[in-house]
Amino acid sequence: MRRSLAIRGVRIVFVLSVVLLLLSSPCFADFRFVVMGDSRGSDDGIDTKVFRELLKQAGSESPEFILFAGDMTTGSKHRDIYRRRLLEWRAIVGESGIPVYIAIGNHEVKSELSEDILRSIFDMPRNGPVQFKGLAYSFDYHNAHFIALDTDGYKNFHRIDTEQLDWLKEDLENNKNKPIFVFGHEPAYPVYSHIKGSLDRYSSKRDELWDIFRKYGVTVYFCAHEHLYNRSKHEGVYQIITGGAGAHLHSSAGNGGFHHYVIVDVKDNGACKIIVKDIDGRIRDTLTINVGKKGSR
Repeated sequence: MRRSLAIRGVRIVFVLSVVLLLLSSPCFADFRFVVMGDSRGSDDGIDTKVFRELLKQAGSESPEFILFAGDMTTGSKHRDIYRRRLLEWRAIVGESGIPVYIAIGNHEVKSELSEDILRSIFDMPRNGPVQFKGLAYSFDYHNAHFIALDTDGYKNFHRIDTEQLDWLKEDLENNKNKPIFVFGHEPAYPVYSHIKGSLDRYSSKRDELWDIFRKYGVTVYFCAHEHLYNRSKHEGVYQIITGGAGAHLHSSAGNGGFHHYVIVDVKDNGACKIIVKDIDGRIRDTLTINVGKKGSR
């Protein structure tokens, strides 16, 4: 009897130890998010038909949230028009029920008031550099880290300034060894209509940004600005241009000119799979990245 009680006691202690270990350990899980960009159009600044259809399809994929890479609407220098268009865009996304994180584009910034209006409508994290609160920021989700950059500050188009670069380095220094997804509006390496009209216009700043991405193992930089889909890899870091959420297309369908959204599945071991679907639901590209390992394809 005593031996039986002793064995039972050991088992109870073992089970409690396992429970305590699980409770004290980070709890990671597979998750999914969607990326889009450039939804502006002729319906008072938005292509509502295409955008709503893409949101409907994206919702059927059950993502945790959307990253939107700028140019939500056609902006305006008139405060009331600008605010109305952004509120309408927010309402359309709200219909989908999917949380959204935004990066601002060149059409979001038409005056010195633009940034204040954006902050008043979109409640983004305020942990970025002083001059970019709510416009450049970062957050964690499960085992991954996300960073939004402001590539189009008022009177500061086409470049990431020193304040953001210093903040970015510090942020990445504190978030090593995990999948890292950065998103902003302008490509570092444009491929079509905005060559020399993106971050490449100031190549030294672009190169400084990319060196930081490379040093800290950024997984993917998502961007838009060019109204097409394109995937490229530069010094080990992927750039994905996803500017197909409604704006007039810049290229032929065979060269990425199709309306689309990007699905990203992140596994608890850090690996991620990227699937690109067009507005008809067809898969147009896939990519698997084994974070921190060679052999990504």
